[in-house]
Amino acid sequence: MDFSLSEELGMVRDMAREFVTNELLPIEREVLVRAKGGMRGAPIPREKYAALTKKAVDQGLWAMTAPEALGGGGLNALGACLVAEELGKTFVDFDFGDIPPILFDANPEQRTKYLKPAVAGETKVAFALCEPDSDDINTRATRDGDQWLLNGMKLVDEANVYLVFGQTDRGITCFIVENLAAQDGILILKDVCVRLPNVLGEIGGAVALGKKYRYARMVRAAARKVGTAARLLEMSAQYARDWKALGQLLAVRPAVRHDLADMAIEIDAARWLVYHAASGIDEGKGAREPAPRAYLFASEMVERAIDRTIEIYGGPAHTTDLPILRIYGAKLNASKRVIELQQLRIANDLVTA
Repeated sequence: MDFSLSEELGMVRDMAREFVTNELLPIEREVLVRAKGGMRGAPIPREKYAALTKKAVDQGLWAMTAPEALGGGGLNALGACLVAEELGKTFVDFDFGDIPPILFDANPEQRTKYLKPAVAGETKVAFALCEPDSDDINTRATRDGDQWLLNGMKLVDEANVYLVFGQTDRGITCFIVENLAAQDGILILKDVCVRLPNVLGEIGGAVALGKKYRYARMVRAAARKVGTAARLLEMSAQYARDWKALGQLLAVRPAVRHDLADMAIEIDAARWLVYHAASGIDEGKGAREPAPRAYLFASEMVERAIDRTIEIYGGPAHTTDLPILRIYGAKLNASKRVIELQQLRIANDLVTA
């Protein structure tokens, strides 16, 4: 399969790379300070986030993955993976307005009120799916006349609008919640009132929302992990070139060279799987098998990259202040359940074929 990039996609990748290099990498230390303060996900300061959003909008990088018919950039799956890989090279939590695709299934009124401002970079929309200390959705939604009452807690990023998943008597339903602030990454829902027009899709139909975009989003997540591993490889190689132990550069040690080589090969393999899955989506072939495989391999690959980087740096005792490992490690721990689910799904497809 030919993965040569068109001139247009090459330009998009280069623009994303320059943005990451010039705007995001320089603020990693500032973000790290907030992370030390216990803030979940090390969020960007609000004023800085607004400035970055404006720059991304001005450069045409904002909402690139949203369909053109909805006002977005209409970037194809392969192009979106190229951008995601560049974003993976920093732990700063910025994504060029990666709007949750379930909002693309909003009705016309909801699109005008919530989707259009998100595409324009005027508001931020975030998932409110995962819950503290639970893999299940325990948030309850109870009908009360012409409104719903939500009770529960969600792990979230900072946003203006949240897409909250809650259990109703007819199944999991998605609710659009606004004017509610999270506290240290946790959205507390205590008898929160949601009007009937703010139900996204059908009651009990949350699982079906944005279904046609699911594999493309999964492949983008895999691409971001490839970028993370590429950053770790760059750090490890530089450290091996510069650091001596017992009078000898680390770069000449066989074990270190083997780790660097294995990292490089596995990154290439993961990137090929990502490109293969993305190209299939763009060609209309679907990605039921390629997308989960790319995500699973990239997820396991980046975990091995973190382990190897720690070994090259001298072990956990010497990496306490190595920010990228601490931040990336925290993000990866949160995705272990997703990895397990993909393993089960791939195995099930194989044994039932």
